Amino acid sequence: MQAAKPPRLHSFGYHTGIRKEPDSTASLRIAKRMPWNTARTLLEYFFATIHPVFGFLDKDGFYERCETHWHGQPQTPDFEAIVCGVVALASLFNGSLDQGEEMWLILHAKEILEDPFVSRFPSIDQIAAWILRTIYLRATTRPHVAWICSCTTMHLVEATGLNQAPQLVMLTTNKGAQDSTPELSDILKRTARVAHSLHIVIAYEYGRSVMNLEFPSQEALPLSDRAGDFTPCLCSLVEAVPLTPMGTDSMATMQDLSSAINKLADTPASHNFLVLVRADLIFSIYRRLRLLEPNIRQILLDEVICAGMSALPAARALASQNLPWWNIISTVFQFVCVLLAIDTHASVTNLPDAMDTLGMIVDQLKTHLATEALATARNLVRASLDRRRKGVGILESIVGSTASDDAVEGPDSDLPQNLDFSTSFPYYQHPVDLDFLLNMDLLN
Repeated sequence: MQAAKPPRLHSFGYHTGIRKEPDSTASLRIAKRMPWNTARTLLEYFFATIHPVFGFLDKDGFYERCETHWHGQPQTPDFEAIVCGVVALASLFNGSLDQGEEMWLILHAKEILEDPFVSRFPSIDQIAAWILRTIYLRATTRPHVAWICSCTTMHLVEATGLNQAPQLVMLTTNKGAQDSTPELSDILKRTARVAHSLHIVIAYEYGRSVMNLEFPSQEALPLSDRAGDFTPCLCSLVEAVPLTPMGTDSMATMQDLSSAINKLADTPASHNFLVLVRADLIFSIYRRLRLLEPNIRQILLDEVICAGMSALPAARALASQNLPWWNIISTVFQFVCVLLAIDTHASVTNLPDAMDTLGMIVDQLKTHLATEALATARNLVRASLDRRRKGVGILESIVGSTASDDAVEGPDSDLPQNLDFSTSFPYYQHPVDLDFLLNMDLLN
């Protein structure tokens, strides 16, 4: 209406207003609790180890804001939540802080992010802090908690318009047009893409629904020319994953899933963590495809096995470097399960390498969850062996009583001596595949 003084944009008349909103309880405490030198060392470790694959922070700008935050010019509470997430993740990977201090950082960030005042005004800093919290939870707690956290992050992406044009982000976060620069636009795009990619990876591996914002106005992240920037590769892997809702046409879904396996197999992964992510996604797609069609084409099974075999040296390398990415154990365990489920000569042949890798990683980690995974894998292998033995027993019971009689009788004297079996009995050209028989589930 071209009013001279338009009102401040907010939720007019959303409720009756008969209760006052609670005041903020968040406080800025990290600068008083942790020396700047300790924090700076952990920041450097984060940017050297975790940032290369989850690169959504402006490194130079972040360091500058941290310096001022520690030296007399406190930043906002949601920025402190980012700092807590960065420092906690760095501590998780290098073990420099005791677990009590690390947990304080995580809970302090949570307190800020859930503060009644802070959460009223969605911001880019909040999304960054929620991404860091999601990564930490994926690496340390239950899948449901990590998935819920990733969903919250995606809701904030939608609330800020981060999946839309940069101008809309400026509008929803009360930033002026002068704040829009090419550098900021790149950070906004990266933040949205990393949040989306992390959410899909967690949802897909856990078998939960995906919040698909589709990013209609943003193209894919271009491959970076900066050394050590693997974030575009992460996004490229996730872009190959079909987000077809469950319950749609099964034939179309099967085609999408089959194509996704081929596309993921062809997508390069130049970082060990991303090699594991690629295998994770392929295993997740294989599980969905198997529910729709038990008889999967051999060429697809070969791609699944190949992805798993390439993940084994990547997992061993990360474990030997003491880098506790969550999938150094989960991907290898899932690969063992996939090999047992495929249950062919090719899959069983690769099973020893997978089990040896799992055992090596368990020896390195020496944790309850790792030991439990190895014990479970061994039980599954033992169950598969027992099933095969029962199948062999059934076959032996069939041929055992007639084998000696067949051997005594020799060639059938009633058959012409010059009989060509390949022409008289066409199936003789294709002898019975005993491996196929042994793989049949004769007990069902």
